[in-house]
Amino acid sequence: MSLAPDRHEAHDRGRALFILTSDRMGGAERVTATLAREAARSGLFDGIDVFVLAWSRSGTLDDLERRYGVQLHYTNAQKEHRAVLSLLSFLAFRRYQLVFSSATHLNAACSLMRRLGLLRVKRLISRESTLIFERDFGRRGMALRLLYRLYGAQDVIVCQTERMRASLDASTGRRFSRKWRVVPNPIDGDRIEAGVLTKAPPELREIPADRIRIAWCGRLSQVKSPLRAIGVLRSLHDRGLTAAHLIVIGDGPLLDEMVTKAADENLTKAITFVGHQPNPVAFMASAQLGLITSDIEGFPNVILEMLGAGVNAIVTTNCAGGLQEIPGVYVAPERSVAALTDTLLKVDRGRRDPRISKFLDERSPSAFLQATMDVGHDSKP
Repeated sequence: MSLAPDRHEAHDRGRALFILTSDRMGGAERVTATLAREAARSGLFDGIDVFVLAWSRSGTLDDLERRYGVQLHYTNAQKEHRAVLSLLSFLAFRRYQLVFSSATHLNAACSLMRRLGLLRVKRLISRESTLIFERDFGRRGMALRLLYRLYGAQDVIVCQTERMRASLDASTGRRFSRKWRVVPNPIDGDRIEAGVLTKAPPELREIPADRIRIAWCGRLSQVKSPLRAIGVLRSLHDRGLTAAHLIVIGDGPLLDEMVTKAADENLTKAITFVGHQPNPVAFMASAQLGLITSDIEGFPNVILEMLGAGVNAIVTTNCAGGLQEIPGVYVAPERSVAALTDTLLKVDRGRRDPRISKFLDERSPSAFLQATMDVGHDSKP
């Protein structure tokens, strides 16, 4: 789609803009896309633009355009920094009622552009996606943290949990204390419904019906500690729960190591690797239990998806704030394999907490949009 504005758009102040690094759906991208769809449904705006900085169009956002009239704008740049001129050109003749982003470098860029008059917007909202000052990003971590010096022009900076707000506030010298707002992540009900209604994936049909299925979902990277999940499965088998079967949904750099470890632990027949799935809910829906093994997260939205898919109970490390408040979620006292195993064995896998439905209803995209629009009106641009 052309990035050049038409004359009507150049003077339209009623539009909302959502900026994505790419249309490959990580957690931050999925929340942004969900909010863009809800904004299109809400009737609060004259129109919705989604600007994608890098990579080619993969099709994950096509439904926004086809069903909701959202205008998608791609630069097809190979790297994000190569899209900067295209973004500035795109913004040159536009004014927005709302601009939303959800990645530290995008948040910093939007704040800077607003200060310089390059981004004309009534309400600039940035969403924080992780506990950035508590994670080890190596050399890149220093650069990411320095980006917070460019913050400040936002009207609202959304944190997923109180733990995230407190961490960021303390780590940035409390310079943005009036701008932080805790707004819990939304759950994409449309995605959940589509996944639940999907027929049982063929990859799962070979798992015997009498197995206790435990779903693990995420990128197979160090911060998610997926190898810990195999350790838990080994421990469950050693302690007599030999019917436990692990479904690993995702791909990443640790895949080969996981496959090797499964073989070394003689668990190959007790683990099903299904790879990356555009909508993993269909795989989650077949499981009685969920398992989260991450060291640290902003907030693991996969918990909401598992609960929405019908998983009865989820056992997790204490990787984010607010987990103890979620019905159906059990937080292990330590990150260890032993603590996770003990917690799993105590869970009533056949019982679903009746409070889950109400909890998920309160996490709707409409509630998230309304919350972000309501807070921070006392802030000055």
